[in-house]
This record gives sequence, C-alpha cells and structure tokens, in this order.
Amino acid sequence: MSESALQDNYVPEQHAPDPMISHGDPTAPGKVGIWLFLASEIMFFVAILGSYVILRGGSHDLFAEHAKALNKWAAGTNTLVLIFSSLTMALAVDAAQKRQQRRMVKCLALTLACAFGFMGIKAYEYHAKWVHETVVAHEGDAGSASSTVYVYDGHVHHAPNGDLLLTGYRAPLEQFADAKIGFDIHLVSEHGLETFVEAQAGHPVKEQEYTIKASNVGTQIQYGPWKNIFYACYFTLTGVHGIHVLGGMIPLTILLVQGLRGKFFPAHTEYVGLYWHFVDLVWIFLFPLLYLI
Repeated sequence: MSESALQDNYVPEQHAPDPMISHGDPTAPGKVGIWLFLASEIMFFVAILGSYVILRGGSHDLFAEHAKALNKWAAGTNTLVLIFSSLTMALAVDAAQKRQQRRMVKCLALTLACAFGFMGIKAYEYHAKWVHETVVAHEGDAGSASSTVYVYDGHVHHAPNGDLLLTGYRAPLEQFADAKIGFDIHLVSEHGLETFVEAQAGHPVKEQEYTIKASNVGTQIQYGPWKNIFYACYFTLTGVHGIHVLGGMIPLTILLVQGLRGKFFPAHTEYVGLYWHFVDLVWIFLFPLLYLI
C-alpha cells in the first residue's frame, strides 16, 4: 500500500474471488463428457421415436394390426431383465467406489449376463419374424378349372427339395382380397387372416400344416423390414437399441476383466453405469410403444 493511501486513511475494497477464474472444478471432465454424449443420444432417440409416433398416427390400423404378431411375453421378460441389470450396475458402481473387488466383479458379471440374456431373447424374436412369411400359391395344375389360388400366412420351414412347409392359416385369395383396394401382400397379417378364416368357418380354428410345392409359389414375403412400414419401424427402433446394448457390453467386459485382475476404475464404472441406465430407459419407452399400445 502506498504512503499517500495510508495518510488518507484509504482502505482497499475487498473483492470475492473472480467466478471466471477456475478454482478447481468439482465435476470431473469425464462426467461432463458422458452427460454431453447422453444429451446427444437423447436427441437422437427423440427424433426416431417421434418419427415412429407420427407414422403410427398416420396408419393407426395397420400398426395396431401387425403389432399383434409381436411376442409380448418375450418383450416383457426383456424389460424385467434390463430393470434387474440397472440394479446390478448401480451396485457395481457402489462396490467400485468402495473398492470391494468380489462384490464389484459379481455385479458386473450379472449385468453382463443380463445383457447377453436380453440379446438372446431379441435374437429369438428376430428369428421368429425371419421364418414368418406370407405366401401366395396355387393348388392344383395352374390354369386348370380345379386350380385355386390361396394366400397363406405362418411359420415356414424349407424342405430339402425346395417345398415350403408352412404352419399357419390359409384362405382363397379371391375371397380374402378386399373388394375396394384389391390384394396387397404387404398388408396381410397373421391375425387378419386368422380372423377371416374363423369368420368363414363360424368357429375358432387352429393352425394347420400345409405343404406348398415350390413350383406353385407365386409370391412370398418374410416378416422383415420390407414387409410394411410397421416392421420397418420395428426393426429400426429395436435394432438401433440393440446396437447400443452391444456397445455397452464392450466396456462392461473390459471393466469385468480389469476387476478380476484386482484393478478398480470407480469413475469409469460410474460413466458406464450412466450409459447403461440410459439404454435401459430407452427400452422402457420402446416396450409400450411397440408392444402394448
């Protein structure tokens, strides 16, 4: 302080620390990074989920009709699996922070097992769609008066000679085709064909087994994303989510291996946990949108 200031009884003004100058950020850069990444993921999923809602609103009957072919029990089981995995992931984070190796390894292993279980159930669902087909074929000699064209829908197994072994339902194409819009194989659903057959019979009917000669098949289409707009949305949403589950399984495996070696990464385990909770939360939205509504 200068001599003149002392003579004039001048006291310098006291200032609080400048907030623009870093004095030690309590938030780790890694946590900021994972939250920014999750923010971008939220925007991404909001976009595709919003697109699904808009498309469903424009074709409500089509979406509702084909959603009946989805396996609600398998999806419900997957929901429980992911909810349980969120619990084990949270316990793994807590164990890593407390440096409890045995508990951490056990919880990480359970979380990874749940991830494999989820993907296994999803593979089962995908396979059920892969072997589910709508087939248009004639029975008898083509062009003859006794030949009838049928539309089939059900699960297909291919015989060694190329014939189709189909378990499902069938109806004469001429009767099943809508008089107003005609026939579109992309719009045929298992439930719709079953309902039609039951209405014709006047009583509930069970699935039948049919052998369709390969030479008699006119057109056929699997229940894949090319079936119609509903399945395009279904495979896009569940496929993208499945890729995110696979993405989470990689760091989970790395943390598990390091945990078995006696190494702890509390911060990294927490970051993986945040990502895993986000993946689980996305499925909580997908399950009712695709399977229940």
